[in-house]
Amino acid sequence: MLESWEGRFFLTFAAVLEESSFSRAADRLGYVQSTVTAHIRHLEDSTGKKLFHRLPRGVEPTEAGLRLAPYAYQFIRLGQSLEEAMADSESPSGIVRIGALESFAVSHLPRFLTSFLKQFTRIKLHIAPGLHKEITSLVATHRADLGIVPKPPERDNLLFTPLLKEKLLLVCSPLLKEQFEREGSKALQHSSFISFGEQCIYHTYGCEQLMNMKVEPSEQLTFSSTELIKQTVSCGMGISFLPASNVVQEISAGMLQSLPISHPLSITHGIITHKSREPNAASKTTLHQLKRYFVNK
Repeated sequence: MLESWEGRFFLTFAAVLEESSFSRAADRLGYVQSTVTAHIRHLEDSTGKKLFHRLPRGVEPTEAGLRLAPYAYQFIRLGQSLEEAMADSESPSGIVRIGALESFAVSHLPRFLTSFLKQFTRIKLHIAPGLHKEITSLVATHRADLGIVPKPPERDNLLFTPLLKEKLLLVCSPLLKEQFEREGSKALQHSSFISFGEQCIYHTYGCEQLMNMKVEPSEQLTFSSTELIKQTVSCGMGISFLPASNVVQEISAGMLQSLPISHPLSITHGIITHKSREPNAASKTTLHQLKRYFVNK
């Protein structure tokens, strides 16, 4: 089996896995789609397993594809490490894939990225936004080098390094805050609870806070953008539970107000890495710089 494999086949496999599409993988790699199809067919023939389910819109990995994924990424990593070891340059280079919550990326990464990319010009960062479970899955299946999540993952094969602790706030519009001060918790009974959806940790914690306040929202609205959530809340459409860093400017400007809650809550954002994955120089540099940045923040 090994003698029939080439590194480009695994690069193609990884691109299809990450893009969930043969055509998008082809665009990314600079191939025609028939080349991508041929590479995947070669891997399927050599393993004797079907690696992807073909769907009306894209593809998804089969069980065999998921089993192959960590080995494919290790193969790719080994090639990259060998290339680095043989290179004359002492400057780390390569692509580092990072999974992160959109809310964290918006509030905490812009300044880091500005400084980091100026200093390490040969490193390319690919940031994939997602929810906690999605990011954990990306790192666990080797589709991301690093992940930034709001709590330690419940997986034995992942390491968690704390970066930053911050409060979560229940926020509303100034008008609703005035009503809350007059009527108490019943002022929130007819408000919508706005979040990133039931899979989001902020949603889960927010629902627990509202339950403690004996508040049952009239409905739940789901948006994928931090900015959209803040704008809809400031317009009086509902309430939301967000990290303090996401709303500090809006609260300072009077666009949003923080509601008192009975059980104040903080979360600890941290970096997750795979225990069995030896990071290349670019990943090591990125991990080191992230830790250094947030220690000094």
